[in-house]
Amino acid sequence: MSVRMHPDVERGLLRLPVMDVRITTGSCQDILDELVRLSDHRKSSAYVCFVNVHMMVEAHKNLEFRTIVNNADVCCPDGVPVAKSVGWFYAMRQPHMAGPDTLPKLVAKAGELHKRIFLLGSTEDVLEQFVERTALEYPEAVICGYESPPFRELTEEEDTALVRKINDSGADMIFVALGCPKQEKWMAAHRGRVNGCMFGLGYAIPVFAGMASRAPRWMIDHGLEWSFRLFSDPKRLFKRYVDTNSIFVRRVLIKWVASRWERVFLPAGRKAL
Repeated sequence: MSVRMHPDVERGLLRLPVMDVRITTGSCQDILDELVRLSDHRKSSAYVCFVNVHMMVEAHKNLEFRTIVNNADVCCPDGVPVAKSVGWFYAMRQPHMAGPDTLPKLVAKAGELHKRIFLLGSTEDVLEQFVERTALEYPEAVICGYESPPFRELTEEEDTALVRKINDSGADMIFVALGCPKQEKWMAAHRGRVNGCMFGLGYAIPVFAGMASRAPRWMIDHGLEWSFRLFSDPKRLFKRYVDTNSIFVRRVLIKWVASRWERVFLPAGRKAL
């Protein structure tokens, strides 16, 4: 497959557009270093999105949500299809950086660098199991607090109390598991109010806690993790995956064909409308 080389692909982390979302590109180590750096100064508020196919399609359909995702400090390529799409368009080998793979590395870094972690979302049982595993496997890491909020929208007073609780805990990293797109909207609304870096980790939190299963490694590496999750919870995920996956494939193919047409048929210096 012929692709266009982006002029800046060798200059470190870049935000490259794929289907309306500007994906952060670079090695997993470079991106991880940037995530840690964002949590270095607790008074500077930041947020990170882990962009999978579902999030890309939601962003494509909804301008407000697209703006929220693109305004994130980092948009990790969560999932093989997203990472491979970067490669198809920009002639680069972009590894995927899934939330469940990245979360343990963040916990390890927190222990190594004496950072504090706050957990927001999911259920009380999941959060308690998360704390227990952290204490056993990452004893240097500090979970300075957690909160499992109700599924309904918080009142202004409740939200203010939650922000105060997070900030008073001294958290450097805030792991958020409210589900897409709720967690991304929450992080965007609280940038500048919540001190530290917020990470929209969603499903990664119950996986780390041992309360949710992940696909075998070979399925993950071949971009088939979605099928494992679909068979694990078909009633909830069937319609979502059929809709989002088909839209994603269609839009990526359209964009790729358009880029090929532009290269082959248009005179140099002109672009397709």
